[in-house]
Amino acid sequence: MAFRIFLSYSLNPAEQALAWRLQTLAAAHGIEMYVPNYGATPSPGAVPIHNAIDRSDCVLAILNTAASPSVQQELRYALERRKVVIPIVRSDLVDQSLLAQFPRVFTFSPWDNPGKVENDIVEFLKQQQLTKEKQQVIGALAALGLGLLVLFALNKE
Repeated sequence: MAFRIFLSYSLNPAEQALAWRLQTLAAAHGIEMYVPNYGATPSPGAVPIHNAIDRSDCVLAILNTAASPSVQQELRYALERRKVVIPIVRSDLVDQSLLAQFPRVFTFSPWDNPGKVENDIVEFLKQQQLTKEKQQVIGALAALGLGLLVLFALNKE
């Protein structure tokens, strides 16, 4: 059985490609990552979002802009289902009320050391009673997502 991750994301339109790039990197390593196509009409045979969350081993949430109603709904649903959720949030967005519901929120800034965030995520995953393999997979994908965000932000500067 493949390892499955649901990616909930809130990105600027110019950053949208980051979600698909992360999905491609995951697929290249045998990881099934469900990436919702916000705003698009679901194609025939598409997996409904709640089903994709139910089937996922964890939810990776990357918020570089304020969470849309769709993202908020996904994250609330994941919490209700007691999924492991890794919220990676731009540091100036940490005051969103939705984020107070999570046991841990990981903040980033392009000017901070991304290694600290990666270490914090790894430590959090160790506490979640996940297999070592799952810890490594989630940690690696979170680090990749964070790295892509930082590179994109620095490229804009």
